[in-house]
Amino acid sequence: MNDDNPSLEEQRERIDNAMVSALEDLDRDYLRKLQIEMHACAKKCCADADANADAVQRCVDRCQIPLTRARCFVQQELTEFENRLESCMQQCRLRGSDCHLERCSIDCIDGHVALLPQIVRNMRATLEKGL
Repeated sequence: MNDDNPSLEEQRERIDNAMVSALEDLDRDYLRKLQIEMHACAKKCCADADANADAVQRCVDRCQIPLTRARCFVQQELTEFENRLESCMQQCRLRGSDCHLERCSIDCIDGHVALLPQIVRNMRATLEKGL
């Protein structure tokens, strides 16, 4: 392979960096806001002097639901993305030679990196609507 083509390892690093960046953006733009809301809600639960311990705990548990749902949604979407990438890579392995394997694997990674912006847009749209 010539120096103009990135190695498979460089491509894997590229997709890892793209996923980390997407996660950081979603965390900053959506998940942290839900976390702030969760803590504000839980604070109100704890401030209720008339509630017993069980009622306070149930209240706090309810406060956690939106953040938990959002985190599960993001994790599920990323897992599906990773599974599709792994499936593509598996197809490459089944096709044969090492030379073909590397080119095919790089094509899989390129294709999936190209899909990330749309996946993140879809995730943002879903998170904006609420779960």
